[in-house]
Amino acid sequence: MSADLKTIIVLLSFGLAAMEGCSRGPAVQYVEGVVTLDGKPVEAAIVSFKPEAGGLAAAGTTDAAGVYKLNAIGTGAAKAGGGTVPGDYLVAIRKWEYLDPGPAPDPTDAKAYADWQDRSLKASRREPTYITPKAYGDAATSGLKATVKQGRNTGEAFRFDLKSE
Repeated sequence: MSADLKTIIVLLSFGLAAMEGCSRGPAVQYVEGVVTLDGKPVEAAIVSFKPEAGGLAAAGTTDAAGVYKLNAIGTGAAKAGGGTVPGDYLVAIRKWEYLDPGPAPDPTDAKAYADWQDRSLKASRREPTYITPKAYGDAATSGLKATVKQGRNTGEAFRFDLKSE
């Protein structure tokens, strides 16, 4: 084998190894839990895990049973099957609704269109209606924490029983 061919093979090997390392992202651990509000499952809530020491955050959305599964937010991590990296996290859980002005009417109906524009403007300036109490929606004020360890992370440590204000 010529020296040029050996060099090409070595360079290709390093390149493939580097590409494989980049596509995998960090090693993540499976995380699944449940969110309830006053004992009832919360559907369509966003559950966010913010690392206390900085780094890769994770989030998931609850289903009809209040069950969420985390996916790391960052390069390649979600490709590894979901989850997040081990560590201590501050947790935020939020679900809210915005005032819906409804579908836009036909613009040729000037009065109906002007009324709709007025409702839309008011809706854009109004704070959302919180389904989960507002304090839970910010990791700094929620009081919720979790520790992700190597392996499968489920059970009571990842169950969040929220209370109405």
